[in-house]
This record gives sequence, C-alpha cells and structure tokens, in this order.
Amino acid sequence: RCPQPRQDNCERLELALSLWVYEARDVPPHRRLRCHLHLDGTLLARTTAKAAGAAGELFWGELFQLAALPPAQSLTLSLRHDDRPEPPVASVTVPLAELAGARQPLERWYPLSGAGVGERAPALRLRGRYRQVRVLPIVRYKELAEFITFHYRELCARLEPGIAARHKEELAGALVRVLQSTGKAKSFLVDLGVAELDRFDDREELIFRENSLATKAIDE
Repeated sequence: RCPQPRQDNCERLELALSLWVYEARDVPPHRRLRCHLHLDGTLLARTTAKAAGAAGELFWGELFQLAALPPAQSLTLSLRHDDRPEPPVASVTVPLAELAGARQPLERWYPLSGAGVGERAPALRLRGRYRQVRVLPIVRYKELAEFITFHYRELCARLEPGIAARHKEELAGALVRVLQSTGKAKSFLVDLGVAELDRFDDREELIFRENSLATKAIDE
C-alpha cells in the first residue's frame, strides 16, 4: 500500500503462497543445509541451516507465508550448503498451477535431482497452497460488510451445523478480519463465546474444545 496508496479502489489480482517446508530424506549426512525458495528464479526465502543426520534425514518444520507476490509460473526449492556460493546439492521445481489447483493445501514428497544417500534419490516433504484472488474495488463490498456486521449471529448459527472444520477455520478467519475493519471484532468474539457457553451449559468440559466457529475465531 505504500507505493500504491489507492489500490483498494482498484480491481486487482492478489497472489499468495503458503508453504510448509517439513523435512528432507536421503541427503548428504552430517552437512549443514538450507532450503532456498525461488519464484521463477528469484530468491524469496530460505530455511535455517540444519545438519543432516547419519541416515540422511533432516527436519525443518518451517512455515512461509508469502503475500503480494509478482506473477510467476514455478516454485523451485534447492538444498544448499550453509553460506557457501556453490551450486545446489539438489533441487526440485513445482508448477504453481499444481498448488493452485487444490482446494486444500497439497502435501507430498517431492523427489530432488542430485546425489542422495544409498539407492534412493533425496526428497523433500512439502505442504503448500498457491492462491490467486481477484479483488474488487472496496466500495463493491460495502453491502456485504454491512450484512456481516449486523447479522453475523444469524449467519454463524445457520452455517455452523453444516460445514466441515477446515471450512469453519477459513470462515472464522474471514469474519474476524471483516469485523475488525468495521470495529465489531470484539463484540463478535463475545457473542460467539456466550453462544458456546449456552450450547454446552451441561457439558462444561467441551467448552472451547470443539472445532467450533468460536474456537476458530479466537485462534484467529
């Protein structure tokens, strides 16, 4: 918003990547390695440097939330020795269309090109989602924002019984962000919390322990 202070008044395409870099297997043992993330050849992020175990196993467990990205076609992940300007030990290229096609984050092992330990090729376990969201000018959302602000109780009561936990998390996050912008986020959390107390009045051990909109909104 600094270079484009009026961007909320324009239609635009927002690109974002959410990527868990979990672990690697069958990599050179006893070497400190980083995983570098490139979009169309541009370095965007890298993991911390960690030493691989004797069997070639290496765990990072790091989450990268990359927003406001430029248009790109592919994500390349490369394993490199810590702070050495050498060619990568191994790498893999993932088409962003593959991560964008799934409704939920896609998790799998990706085989890497490069020398591994033993007969198996090295591999990375990743979980990622690439999102392309077309955003309309903010004035187009005025009616929706007003409806959510004044009718969130009825909306949540109608939707909660029929949606899965993963959809509750996404819905609760969206509601919190919308109501934060209209100054109603505090009232929203209080009302959901009171409804949760009423619903589990005779089963106190379940209060704020279910996958409910209330718990997801509080997490958000």
